[in-house]
Amino acid sequence: MEEIVRAIEDSLEHFYIAINQLKKECETLRMEVQRLEKENKWLREQMPGKSNTPVAYKEGQDALARLYYEGFHICHMQYGNLRTEGDCLFCISLLKK
Repeated sequence: MEEIVRAIEDSLEHFYIAINQLKKECETLRMEVQRLEKENKWLREQMPGKSNTPVAYKEGQDALARLYYEGFHICHMQYGNLRTEGDCLFCISLLKK
């Protein structure tokens, strides 16, 4: 009987540990969602108006340069993500075109 109780206690302990790990992961994901929502809002505010007039090439280049210097990637591989490790060679090559 004691063995059964001990086995149940061990199982409950493993479940408790798993639940705590899930709580931590949920909190991490919640914080990431908040960060992405904030970044998304900021990016939407930076977008030009929804007019039907095409944006001139120079204006587009200026907008990309502004985004890059504000700390965001403009290369096709990381577009819109925050630059956390300094300059990106792919982004710089786009700016030099």
